Amino acid sequence: MMNNAAADLSFFRFTPGEIRVFRPRERLSVSQWAERHRVVTNGPMTGKWRNDITPYLIEPMDTLNLPWVRQVIMQFAPQTGKTQVAFNFLCYVIDQAPGPCMYVMPDEKVTKRIARRRILPMFRSSPRIAELMSLRFDETTTLAVHFQNGMDFMMAWATSAAEISSESVQYLIRDEIDKFPSFSGKEADPRSLSDMRTNAYPETKKILDLSTPTDESGLIGKAVETEADELRHYYAVCPICGEAQLMEFERFAWPKAVMEPREIVRKRLASYQCCACGMLWNDYLRDQAVRLGHWRPEVSIDRPRCVAFHLPSWYSPFVSLSSVVAAHLRGMEDPAKKMVFVTQHEAKVWKESITPQKESRILEHRCSLPALTVPKEAVALTCGIDCQKFGFWFVVRAWAEDLTSWLIQYGFLATFDDVEALLFNTSYRVEGSDDSIEIWRAAMDTGGGDTDSGEWTRTEEIYMWLREKGRGRVFGTKGASHSQLQRVRATVIDKLPHSSKPIPGGLELRLVDANAFKELLHWRLERGAPILDDQGNKIGEKKESQRFFLHAETEEDYASQILAEELCRDKKGRKFWKRVRKSNHLLDAECLAAACADSSWLPSLRMLAEWMKQEAKPAVSATRPSVEVARSRWMEHSR
Repeated sequence: MMNNAAADLSFFRFTPGEIRVFRPRERLSVSQWAERHRVVTNGPMTGKWRNDITPYLIEPMDTLNLPWVRQVIMQFAPQTGKTQVAFNFLCYVIDQAPGPCMYVMPDEKVTKRIARRRILPMFRSSPRIAELMSLRFDETTTLAVHFQNGMDFMMAWATSAAEISSESVQYLIRDEIDKFPSFSGKEADPRSLSDMRTNAYPETKKILDLSTPTDESGLIGKAVETEADELRHYYAVCPICGEAQLMEFERFAWPKAVMEPREIVRKRLASYQCCACGMLWNDYLRDQAVRLGHWRPEVSIDRPRCVAFHLPSWYSPFVSLSSVVAAHLRGMEDPAKKMVFVTQHEAKVWKESITPQKESRILEHRCSLPALTVPKEAVALTCGIDCQKFGFWFVVRAWAEDLTSWLIQYGFLATFDDVEALLFNTSYRVEGSDDSIEIWRAAMDTGGGDTDSGEWTRTEEIYMWLREKGRGRVFGTKGASHSQLQRVRATVIDKLPHSSKPIPGGLELRLVDANAFKELLHWRLERGAPILDDQGNKIGEKKESQRFFLHAETEEDYASQILAEELCRDKKGRKFWKRVRKSNHLLDAECLAAACADSSWLPSLRMLAEWMKQEAKPAVSATRPSVEVARSRWMEHSR
C-alpha cells in the first residue's frame, strides 16, 4: 500500500513558483547576498560582485539589515562605489524581503538613463533577480518593474511631486540628494514629500540617502548634522605596523619642489605617510591598508535608528593618491577648484569663507609703489570700464605671470574721448627702468539705459564706439544671467542675416560671470595672510600666488566701493550679491579688469607670458621685450 502511494507521489511535480515558496530562505546580509548573487554589468569591475574590491561598502550595506535601523545616510566622494550600495540593497530586498520600493533621482532625464542603462541590465544579468521578473511584457517598463513574488519597484524624480507622492513604499532610495531642487513644483521639498511615502511602514521601512556633498544649501550635509544618531568614519590599518588611523589630507606627501599637478599625476609622485611608523604608502599599500580597515563612530550610540557614513575619495581603489594632490594644488590657485577638492575629494560641505571686511582692512593691501607705476614683475596691464549714463568708471591693473596684481590707476572719465586717450595714448613707467608699457586689453561694460538725445540707448552708443575704435584691444562685455562653466565666454553680435554666421571682423561680446569674479576678488584679498609667532606677532607672510595689491595712494573711496556688495543667501539657499552701498562702480571695474587676465579669455595672459619668454633673446643686457612688441607679435602669430 505504501509502495503504491510512493509510486503516485513520484509523478507529482512542483511549479517554479511553488519551489520558490517552499525553498528555505537564506540567512544572508546584504553584502553576503551581493557577493553570492549580484552581477555587475558596467564600470571598471564587471562580472561577479566582490566585496574585497571596496571593503568600506560592507558595513553600510549590512547596517541596513539591522532591525532597529530605519535610515542610512552616505556622504561619499565620487568614484567610491556608493551607488553600488543602493543597487545591492535593492536586489537584496527584491529576493529576500519583497515590498514596494521607490528609487528617486534628481531629474527625469537622469532617472530614465540610469534605469535603462544600469538598473534593468542589472536585473536581467543577475540570475536570482532575472528569474523573479514577470513574464508579462507590460509589467516591466523603464520606470516600473513588477516581480513574481509581489515586489513592486518604481523610479521617480525629484522635480515631479506627482511621481514622488504617487505610491506608499516600504523601501526608499534617494540618489544624489544634493542635486535635488528646493521644491517639487508648488509643493514641499522632494525629500520631505518622499519621506511621507514611508509612513505606512513605521517599524519596517528602510531609507537610504546617498550623495556627494555640495555647498551649505545641500541636503546631505544637513541630514548628517540634524538626523544622524551616529556618524562613522573609516580607519585604514597600516600594513607595516598595524596602526589604525583616519586618513587625513594633512599626511599626504609629495616632493615640495614639484608643484605642477600634471607632473605629479604623470609620475605618480604622491604618497601617504603612516601616523605611527612613518611608512610612505603608495597606491598599492593604500589599497592594502583599506582592506584591513574598519568603521568607527565619532560617538557610539546604542541601537541608532539613523546611521551616517562619511568617506573621502582617497580610500577608493579607483582614485590615485597623486590625483588627490593634483586637485589640491589646483585648488590653491582658484577658489572654484578649491570647492572641487573639498566636495569631490574631502567629501565635505563647501562653506563660503567670504567675511565682511572694513575699509581699513582693504587699504592694508597698499604697497610702496606710487600710482601710475608698474612693478617690474608685471607682464601686462588690463583695464576694466564700468559705463554709466554719464561717464565711465575705470580701473587699470598690472598682472604678473602667477596672476599677482597691482592697482595702477583708478578714477572717472567724462567722455568717450577721455576713454580713447586712456586706452590708446597713455603709457605707464616701469619701476626702476626707463621702459613704459600701455594697456594690453580692456573690457567695457555695454549695459545702460536711454541717453539724453533719446535717439540711441547707451548700449547702442557703446556698440558703435567699439566697432569704430575697438582696434582689437577693447572688448564689449555683458554680465552672464547664470553661472558659467567658464568665467568668460565669447559670443558674436554681428551675424549674417540668413545664415546667422559671424560676419568676419564683426563685433564680439564677452559674457562675464560677475558673481564668480566677485568671489575671486575676495579670495585674492585673503592671499598672503600673515604668519604669526607664538606671541601673535607678525614674522612674515605666506608666499602665495594671485596676491592683490593697491598702489600707495589708494584712498578710502576706492575701498568703500570694493565693499559695496555682500554675499548673501535667499530663502532657498541660493547665493547672490546684495548691494549695501550706493556706489559699486569700481568693484565692477575690478571684475572686468580681472576678466581680461583670466585663463578663460583667449589668448590668456599666461599665454602672453610664455610668448614673451620665447621672444626674449639670451641676455647680454637685462632688458626684456616690451609688452607692446610681444602683444603685437602674439596677435600676428595667432592669426
